[in-house]
Amino acid sequence: MELKYIWASDNTRIGSCYAVKVLGGSLVLAVLAAALVAGCTTLLYRLGLMNEWVTLVLCLAVTALVVVAAFRLRRNVQRDSTIFYLTEDDRLFVLDAASRYSHTGGVLGMAEGVVKTERFLNREALRPVLPSGVDEILAVDNLKENAGHYAIRCRVRCPNGATANKTWVLVKGIPDQGLLLRQLEQRLSGAYSLEPARSHNPLGIGISSAVLVCCAALCVLSHPAVGLLAASCYFPGLGAAFAAFCCLAWFLVRQQRGE
Repeated sequence: MELKYIWASDNTRIGSCYAVKVLGGSLVLAVLAAALVAGCTTLLYRLGLMNEWVTLVLCLAVTALVVVAAFRLRRNVQRDSTIFYLTEDDRLFVLDAASRYSHTGGVLGMAEGVVKTERFLNREALRPVLPSGVDEILAVDNLKENAGHYAIRCRVRCPNGATANKTWVLVKGIPDQGLLLRQLEQRLSGAYSLEPARSHNPLGIGISSAVLVCCAALCVLSHPAVGLLAASCYFPGLGAAFAAFCCLAWFLVRQQRGE
C-alpha cells in the first residue's frame, strides 16, 4: 500500500538510537539512585543527622526523583517508537514499534527486544511501504491534550481484522505535528461532539487520595519512633497505603489518557 505521508520523530528519521536510550537510560537511572542513596547516607552519618525520619525522607526523595526521570525517559523513547502513516487513499495507520517484539526472558530478553526494535526503526519503519502489524484508525472518540502529549482514544482495525478500542499517545515535538492533528480531528466520531459520558475518575482519585492520607497517618502514628498507636498497626497500614497508592496511580493515568 503506497504512502502519502509518515509522521515520525526527528531521532527516528536521522537514525534511531532506541536501544542506547532504553538500556543506557535504565542503567544510568539505577546507578544514579544507588549513588544518591549511598552518598547522602554517608554525608548524613558524618554530620550526625541520620535517624529514622531522615532515612524515610531520603528514600522518598530518591524514589520520586527516579520515577520522574523514568517517566521522562519513557516519553522520549515513546516519541521515537510511535509512527503514523497516511496512505494515498487517506487511510490513517499507527504503529508502536516497541510492541512488535515482546520483552520476555528477563533482562536479556528485554535487551534483545529493544535491539530488534531499533533495527526495525532504522531499516523498515520509514520505508515508503506500509509495514505489517499496523493498526488502522477508524474513528477518534477522544483527543485529549496534556502537558507533553496528546492522548488519542480511538477505534482501530487490528492486523487480524478485528476492531478494538485503544488509547495511543502522541508525544509532542514530532515534525508536522499540526498536520497529523488535523487528520485525527477529521476522524472524530459523532459521539465526541456530544456531552461526554460522566467519568468516575475524579471520584476514584478523591477516594484513593483520602484513603492514602489516612493510611499514611496510621503508619506515622504507629511507628515505633512516635508510638501513639500500637506498633501492630504499622505494617497493615503500610500495605493499605501501598494499595491506595496503586489505585490512585491507576485513576490518574486513566484521567490523563481521557479514558
